[in-house]
Amino acid sequence: MKHKRKSRNGEVDRFSKLPKEILHHILSRLVIRDLARFCCVSSTCKELALSAPSVSIGGYNCGFDIDEMPCELRLKLVNALDRFLLSRGDNKMQKFSLSWQGHCEDEMEEPPCFCVNESFRMMTWIKNAVRCNVEKLSVNMTFYEPDGELLPYPCCVFKCASLRSLKVEMSFAVLKTPSFSFSSNLETLELSDVDIADEGFFKWISCSCKLLKKLILARINGINIITIESSCLEDFFYIHYEVLKTSYLNISGEKIEKINIDCRYSPRSTMLNIIAPKVKYLMLEGNVKNNLNFGDLDCLQEASIIMEPIVDEFHKASEVLSSLCSVEVLILNEAIIKAAYREEHMRAQLDKIWCLRINIGSFADDLVPAVVSLLRGTPNLCTLYMCYEPTSLDPKSNTSAFNKKYWKKQNLDFISQVVTIELSAGPNGIEFARYVLEHAKSLEKMVIRYLTRESCVKKKLRKSCMISNAAVTFKKYRASVDPLIHY
Repeated sequence: MKHKRKSRNGEVDRFSKLPKEILHHILSRLVIRDLARFCCVSSTCKELALSAPSVSIGGYNCGFDIDEMPCELRLKLVNALDRFLLSRGDNKMQKFSLSWQGHCEDEMEEPPCFCVNESFRMMTWIKNAVRCNVEKLSVNMTFYEPDGELLPYPCCVFKCASLRSLKVEMSFAVLKTPSFSFSSNLETLELSDVDIADEGFFKWISCSCKLLKKLILARINGINIITIESSCLEDFFYIHYEVLKTSYLNISGEKIEKINIDCRYSPRSTMLNIIAPKVKYLMLEGNVKNNLNFGDLDCLQEASIIMEPIVDEFHKASEVLSSLCSVEVLILNEAIIKAAYREEHMRAQLDKIWCLRINIGSFADDLVPAVVSLLRGTPNLCTLYMCYEPTSLDPKSNTSAFNKKYWKKQNLDFISQVVTIELSAGPNGIEFARYVLEHAKSLEKMVIRYLTRESCVKKKLRKSCMISNAAVTFKKYRASVDPLIHY
């Protein structure tokens, strides 16, 4: 007759009877400090901990603050982690996460302390994860080399056949082009704040990463020409702020469904060429130049075009909007609307759009004709948001020259079926709202946002003869208005 295993205090030990897969799943939730403590419970616990498929070092809630540690404690911690990883041997590692912050330049000691060798120890840990056939590798580190040289990232990572997901966020690190003789099994690749040695790295992605589905490039340094040609890529994200040189971005992929390009706050622009016939979601923010090519966008469903066209260097705003003819949900900003209106008075016909959001600084007189021209091309619009950020408290900056009679003369087709509309107050906004209330038969909901100085908006709109039973809501703006917070 078998006896149930009991702990020292006489309680039945049910934990050790759980299947090993469940035990490993439980241990995968522990940070490295708690995992080390678990090792000390018993020889069985130690064996389980050393075979745990998930190891996380550093980061939030890790149990220790590396930045606040004196050098002696950092050394003890690094030595302990060395021993732990060495004790694991070649046990398979599904996930390895490493987050580490080296000394800042102003913290470097003279003569340098042992911490200058930390980067070497970290690279050893990464190589150890590769040896253990890691499947998901995430590295977030910053080191300041005394001699100013960039830290080479281990090339063996890109030759790891088991690796499916790789995330590298390393300031002052350089990635060199891997060998083209090896076919990578990567499905997700995210690179942030790293230097790329040459354009060959992106050619390697195109030629050797035949299973890659998601690619994220954020704040890439050292190179300003990026060319990706992939037959398997589905999601592409490119984020780069404060670019000092013009960037050349060429993306081609027959399976790409999502593209997000964010180059805001850059004094220089991005030259963009996209060939993605099956793209469904497109987001473009930042400065652009004339050599902007979207190709065919027949499958596009949702788009966000928040562009800041450079004056005298961009004359394709109307062409860009016309290429969005299949879009159903669209977000535009004031600059692109005005640019398109200047070029061809907004001839874009966007028949499939049912939801439109417009980010504007103020519904001023110079914007009204451009908005009207845009709305003429959206006959099936059901939902309209005009997100408003006041740029001036001077009433003259928003003087109303377009009353309700003006809006009635425009004969906007969408007004008969619009269901939801959100507007901002101000003279032009109020007049447009009055027109909508008196002519939108299907209207169900209207939201009016107003500043404190515009509190009379309620009184003005209540005089309107509503044609529907819509619920009208008034909401006051906060002192600091940010349209993105509302959605």
